[in-house]
Amino acid sequence: MATNQLINDMIITKRALPLFRDTNGFIKNVDRSYDSYFGKSGAKIGASVNVRLPNDPVVGDGAVVSPQSITERSIPLTIAYRKHVSLAFDTQERTLNIDDFSGRYIEPSVNNLTGTVANIAMQLALGAANMVRNTDEKGNTIAPSSDTWLKAKAKLTKQHAPTMDRFAVLDPDTDANTVSGLMGLFNPQAKIGDQTTTGSMQAPLLGVKEWISDQTCLVTTTGSYDGKATATGSVTNITNTGNAIPGQISPTAYPQNSVIGCSALNGGLNVGDVITIAGVNQVNRVTKQSYGVPMQFVVTQPAASGATSVVVSPALVGPATDGSQAQYQTVDKAPQADAVINLVGKQGETIRRNLLFNKKAMTMVTVDLMEVNKGVVDCGMANLDGISMRTLTYYNGTDDTLGTRLDVLFGIGVLRPEWICIVPDIIEAG
Repeated sequence: MATNQLINDMIITKRALPLFRDTNGFIKNVDRSYDSYFGKSGAKIGASVNVRLPNDPVVGDGAVVSPQSITERSIPLTIAYRKHVSLAFDTQERTLNIDDFSGRYIEPSVNNLTGTVANIAMQLALGAANMVRNTDEKGNTIAPSSDTWLKAKAKLTKQHAPTMDRFAVLDPDTDANTVSGLMGLFNPQAKIGDQTTTGSMQAPLLGVKEWISDQTCLVTTTGSYDGKATATGSVTNITNTGNAIPGQISPTAYPQNSVIGCSALNGGLNVGDVITIAGVNQVNRVTKQSYGVPMQFVVTQPAASGATSVVVSPALVGPATDGSQAQYQTVDKAPQADAVINLVGKQGETIRRNLLFNKKAMTMVTVDLMEVNKGVVDCGMANLDGISMRTLTYYNGTDDTLGTRLDVLFGIGVLRPEWICIVPDIIEAG
């Protein structure tokens, strides 16, 4: 049996780090390749680095060349969050053996800490526009089937997301619905047996490296906008926002978002709602050829009923003004006047936002917090697999207790939202 010892902050930190790394499957499988950009110390809230995105040169024809200017795209990755758990102990509790102390204090603290980080990541994933729904004969969203997940995989492939390192994050209820719906459909039989035994999706399956059951999946409700309206919600103009490059629908801007001017909406749109615009189709990002299917856009700012503009992402980037291919093109053409805005899904549906994503779609960094003078307080800062965490204990003379705080300083961002696909599941009313 382990003997009791005075548990110091380095012991706590080293026990907490692997729990933080492994507790939440979603966070565990987010890209971590930019940690070194922030160094090992000195980064504070607000520190940032610009992460470059791939360039998109247009392919020319024939022997004569016309050199094109390339405006490189980048996204700032910012240290924007500092989260902590703080607890009060007496000296007797700090002399438990480490296993007892970990089970009573460290594990629940780290579980809540990682859950908070995962929730932030889920909120950021509201910026993803891809959505694949399974529907009944009336067009209502229902639990995803194997066909739904395969179509979501196809969505990512059409956006040129790498086929390796794809992960599915499912609300526990959707996990149960999916296992029930897929039970008995797959070989080998051992995989069916594993799913039946565990009650959870098993990987690899359907091209997914890992299926993650996660209670931090968001629950959202679509707006009241009637997506089938013909008299209202029609496009009148497009304004793109971003950095200047030529050859876009709005030639003066490299767009990151588009503001769609429209006639008064007959119902509101919520952040995270997915819409399409009649006659505006998705293109192959490499060949710029139309896929012949409506391009999906996500609403990034709430639009109240009666609003005459909607802010969406990705931006509508059509062919150059002469009809030739354009850099970073997303759609086959600009909307015609009075093109109808359609809601993907039904108004007022409350859904679980399950995700299929490629590892490189999002990235997270943690940075070292300064070690406080150990002559004044107990302090333990450590790093495991690029994850940095600090534990600090201080004495509170007002009530003769010890206060211990566990801190993580981090940044997280969506670099490639097109490499995330929402696979909704309905929450039944009542």
